[in-house]
This record gives sequence, structure tokens and C-alpha cells, in this order.
Amino acid sequence: MGHSFFAPVVKHLDHHAQATGFTNHTQFVVFHGGANGAPGKLWRSQKPDIAKAKQMIQSGTVDLVGLTTHYVDSTFEDYQRWINLALKHNPETIFIIQAPWDIKQQKEFATYEKSTSLVMIRVNTMIDQLRAEYPENTFLSVPQGKWMVELWRLFEQDKLPELTQFVASSRQEAQGALFRDQFGHAGHLAEKEGALLWLRVIYQIDLAAYSYDTGTSYDLKQLAQQLCDENPYSGIINKNE
Repeated sequence: MGHSFFAPVVKHLDHHAQATGFTNHTQFVVFHGGANGAPGKLWRSQKPDIAKAKQMIQSGTVDLVGLTTHYVDSTFEDYQRWINLALKHNPETIFIIQAPWDIKQQKEFATYEKSTSLVMIRVNTMIDQLRAEYPENTFLSVPQGKWMVELWRLFEQDKLPELTQFVASSRQEAQGALFRDQFGHAGHLAEKEGALLWLRVIYQIDLAAYSYDTGTSYDLKQLAQQLCDENPYSGIINKNE
């Protein structure tokens, strides 16, 4: 459940899960734009998709709940409401907080890299707090922001010739651009292949052995696995530690 720097990526996960043999994988994605995709706003929402999400969690059949963060409505208590609901109906629920990228607007690379890093630190700090409060449960993060930073770096190094534009000149050009717009929404490539990080974090798939072709000169499967493996919050932890 999240905003436009979250939901469009996760929608591609189902294909990868099925392709790698997890045929029982099912998912339900809630997409509320901007601050409305923050956990606090989602909890208070009266929209039908939120009601459905809560009903699914209350059924006790949900194994994993994924949320993201925003500058507002992303306090400890905002996450805790969702966590307590899930644990009441399935005490073994796993939780993921995606660390999104920052908005782009007029940022240069160095500023963007730093601001996105701060988002990741904020998410991982929250995970530390949640692990301390719920020591018997698993909390993980997906370093989606780092993914966008590294794609930008590769673009500047001319290692992603498949991307012909940095920022799409129109919505129709997003297929070949790193960013869909000046605000910083992900272009098609970054969005679609970004689901590889979710595949690695949830199922611990060796992406090097995954026959999927990203259609790029640079090995984006290796990049996705590297970013997850470098992030200590992206692997299954020993809950007794």
C-alpha cells in the first residue's frame, strides 16, 4: 500500500514471482498518490480499496504487508496501527517498508543522492524501532531509492543506451526515459525492473540464475541483487538476535 513512488513498481512483482516458480503468489496493491499513500493517511482513508485491504488482513490469510514512507503521516504510530491489525489476525506476518527515492525537481545528482540516502536512513531507523517493539516479527526494507540513484549514475556514464532521455519530454516518451517527469516519477524501465528488488527481498531469489531478460546492456539483475545484499535491512534476519 503506497504512493506513486511505490505501487507502480510493485505491480510488476506478480509476473516475476510466477516466473520463478512461486505460483501461489498473490498480491493486492493499493495505490494512493502523494501523501495519501503514507501509512497514516491510508489508515484513515475511507476508500473502498482500503476497506478491502483491511478485510483481507482480517481474514488472517495475508503473509506480508508492504508500506512505504512520506514526509508526513509516517510516524511510529502510523505503522503500528497496520502492524497491530495484521498481527492480531496472523502473528507471523512479515512487514516491508519500502525506502522510496526522493522527488527530483531541480536537484543535481549529488543533492539527489544525499536526499535519497536520508530517506533510506529514515526508513531503516524506523525498522530498528519496530524490531525493538516487535522482536518476534520480521521487518525488512526494499532500497528502491538507491535503485534510482544508481540508474541515474549509469545513465550519466552512458551505460544505459536503452534510455534515450533523462526526463521524458512527454508522457508518451516515458518508455525511453529515466524519469517520466520533472517531479521524479520513474520511467518505464526503472519502474518495471525495480520489481526485481522486491523479488530478491521477499523470496531471496538468486537473480543471476533468473533467466529473465531486462533488455539492457547493463546487467540490471546483478545491480538489483547487489543493492539488496548491501543493505542489511533487506535480508531475512534471525528474530532471536
